[in-house]
Amino acid sequence: MPDLDRDGGWLLTLDGTPQSYVDLADPTHLEFEYTRRLGHLADALAPAGQPLDALHLGGGALTLPRYLAATRPGSRQRVAEVDGPLLELVAEQLPWQGPGADITATVGDARE
Repeated sequence: MPDLDRDGGWLLTLDGTPQSYVDLADPTHLEFEYTRRLGHLADALAPAGQPLDALHLGGGALTLPRYLAATRPGSRQRVAEVDGPLLELVAEQLPWQGPGADITATVGDARE
């Protein structure tokens, strides 16, 4: 669903529960506290701007991969998302590829 209070903001819900939030205009905006904490953790791992290699187990709307692509261009990232139709919806409605984004998303169970 588009966020009526923030241009470029989108909320992903599953079964009525908010799961992910992305701002297509500002991928550094982390709406949910848990994503802010993970973003801060990534920021503490290495000097600012240094690319990271990341494996995301579950992708939702790809909030954190977008954040890393924006704050650490050149980061290599893989996303394993079990929900194929969700990944297709996100790719169609909220595309993630852009300058500095090296994000590969595949359908698969993270446990495998």
